[in-house]
Amino acid sequence: GSANINDRSMLGKRDSEVAVIVEDTEFVPSVMDGAEYQAGKYALHLRLHCFKLILGALNDPTIEVQDPISEKFFKEVWIPTSARNATIYEKVFRCLPSDLVRNNIELAEFSAKAGLHEEDPERAVEELKKIRGFLVQFPFCFLSEENLLPALSTKERMVPMEVWT
Repeated sequence: GSANINDRSMLGKRDSEVAVIVEDTEFVPSVMDGAEYQAGKYALHLRLHCFKLILGALNDPTIEVQDPISEKFFKEVWIPTSARNATIYEKVFRCLPSDLVRNNIELAEFSAKAGLHEEDPERAVEELKKIRGFLVQFPFCFLSEENLLPALSTKERMVPMEVWT
């Protein structure tokens, strides 16, 4: 990860990150994007463990994480897991942002409806048991039909367009 040297990280009571350098001395055969290579034993084990943890696959041998940057892994494991988890959270909690909300009218309608956790708590618990790991799909279309630029009469509008897009 990145260890930020800033107010958030250095005060010690909010955001914290750690940077670590690992120099493996033992190497093992591995695969990265379909190509064979020699991976550091510890770094490989850590990387695969993290992928399994994120995907909720620590105790599920059917989820293959040996080649986590391959297109097959991305399309057959990463995307389906993230989409399923996001759909469940959306159904149970009516989370925002959501791709079901593309404009302010849909936002009002979406916000007015109760989530499954309020309508049927027992069924909500059953749905949440289907969550695997910590991965959720990022909503790309939330408020996509709205103009989210600052109003013309504001000082923020004087900032270059690239800041807002």
